[in-house]
Amino acid sequence: MHYRLLNAAVLSVAMLALLSACGQVKDPAGDSSTPEPTQMNGSRTPPASAAAQHHRQMNVKVYYGDVDAERLIEHETTISYQEDTDKYAYAIKLLGESDDSERVALFKGFTVKSAQFKDGLLTVDMSMAPEARVGSGGEALLLDALKKTVFQFSEVQSLELLMDGQAVESLMGHVELPHPIQRGT
Repeated sequence: MHYRLLNAAVLSVAMLALLSACGQVKDPAGDSSTPEPTQMNGSRTPPASAAAQHHRQMNVKVYYGDVDAERLIEHETTISYQEDTDKYAYAIKLLGESDDSERVALFKGFTVKSAQFKDGLLTVDMSMAPEARVGSGGEALLLDALKKTVFQFSEVQSLELLMDGQAVESLMGHVELPHPIQRGT
């Protein structure tokens, strides 16, 4: 009897040790990603590259949800960018990041694939992870955060939002998505 109990305990510990490593992917060449620099005032700057020598800085407002998902919280931060299209993509990327528990990142799980600006139209191609899906109230709040963030740039008059290169009727099936979204709507 004790022999069976001992075997079961040893087998359980061995399985636990094996399973504890599941889901952890190690980069064989080491960690090649560099952490994103953060300035002391809470602003973020993109990683430096050899070609990027003349970065411009700009204060932008980024919008997050409150913990109850009832309203937007405005947060001002400073971004660094080289090309004008970079500032749009970077501002949208910030919608998916929050370092404050009182500000919920509504765009967590979204990835900006590209942002192109021409003649007042900003075209943003994004992808969305399955866990980024929310209910109708969350989707409406998410779209409001996106519009407020993008339309703070006076040159942007309309926003064409694509999901994986395709125009979609709705991001998550709750709120109709006009093509393009016009300033003031």
